[in-house]
Amino acid sequence: MDFAVIGIQKPCCPIRPSRVVQTAVYGYSGSMPVTLQSLGTIVLASQSQARLELLKSLKLNVIVRPTHSEETSTQTQPGNVVQELAFRKLTAYMESPDYNPRIPAVAADTLIWFENTLMGKAHSPEEARRQISRLSGNTHTVFSGFALYIDGKTYQGFDSTLVTFRKIGQPELDNYIAGGQWKGAAGSYRLDGQAGTFISCVQGSRNTVTGLPLERISDIIKTLRS
Repeated sequence: MDFAVIGIQKPCCPIRPSRVVQTAVYGYSGSMPVTLQSLGTIVLASQSQARLELLKSLKLNVIVRPTHSEETSTQTQPGNVVQELAFRKLTAYMESPDYNPRIPAVAADTLIWFENTLMGKAHSPEEARRQISRLSGNTHTVFSGFALYIDGKTYQGFDSTLVTFRKIGQPELDNYIAGGQWKGAAGSYRLDGQAGTFISCVQGSRNTVTGLPLERISDIIKTLRS
């Protein structure tokens, strides 16, 4: 599959079939910002600062309505897991007193898939250290699922992106863990944080790694508006 230039890097990640889930890495058109900007205002059912900044970068008026929902899943495939968790967050917002049916809303969830195991957020410095140490020098897959409410209906989807970490030395790992940027992030890292220097390759959408598959969401809006 060919990759479009918007938000996509040329394939560069070494793929080990035994370590990377079999899934498509999507290419996108360049229409994404226009279709999303046409919404004007959107509710973000999440407390993620990274997702908020991503939407604000498109000049959207973002209303933040964090939700608290169960983060366990009955699904087994990574894409289905993040879709289910995102939909649960959106449902929690739609059942809350803050729900406004006239305003589009979006929720999302992100997890790391590595060596047939899902990684979520670390709950301690020790767990964060273990996660980053496992990812060091290897390629993993980032799955971000979304749930979108618009025009009285809900839509779900997910995207995946391959990310390769270079080898991380012990002193810089110690410094990273001490700095606390691992907190609240799937796999204990964020693309736009200090851990961005750990990354040697991104194959797919950087927005998906940030936690919100804007291209997939835009595709839905484009279809609805056409």
